[in-house]
Formats: sequence, C-alpha cells, structure tokens
Amino acid sequence: MNKAKWNALPDNIKNIIEKINSEWEYKQGKTWNDIDMEAYEYIKKRGNQIIRLSKEEDARWAEKVHPLLQEYVKEKKAMGLPADEALKFCIDFLKKN
Repeated sequence: MNKAKWNALPDNIKNIIEKINSEWEYKQGKTWNDIDMEAYEYIKKRGNQIIRLSKEEDARWAEKVHPLLQEYVKEKKAMGLPADEALKFCIDFLKKN
C-alpha cells in the first residue's frame, strides 16, 4: 500500500490494520526463523557445512553491495519515504545480530 492510499484510509481502518500487523509481526518472524532452522538441519543431515564469512570477507561483500543500497535509498527518498532511516535500522540490526 502506498502512502497516499494509507493516508486516505479512515482512522478506524488504520487502527485495525496496525493491530493485525502487531499481532502477526512475531508470528511471521518466528515462521521465517523456523523455516531457516529447518533448512540448516536439512543441510547438516546431508553432510554439508555452513561456512560463515570472515569479518574481512563480510566487509568486502558489504563494500560491493553499498552502491546498490545507495541507489535504493535514492529511489525511495524520491518517493518521499524515510529510506536513510530504514537502511540505518537494517544495518544496525545486522551488526547486533
């Protein structure tokens, strides 16, 4: 839903959507996590390994992806969206987790 459509909704409908979102936020996140864990177990059972990137390799990948992220921010800011804040939130979350 775009911002104009959201703003056109009556407050009671916005409240219903926000309530549903808050109820499903945890459920959906847990489902994605459960699916990831099933995949990890499947990979291990098949004798494969999951290899984590070194900090140096992770930094190299992040450097290569940086222009894509900046283009995304530019496009979303042109739409009036808080892209800088969204990207910062995601990067901060990834650094912590």
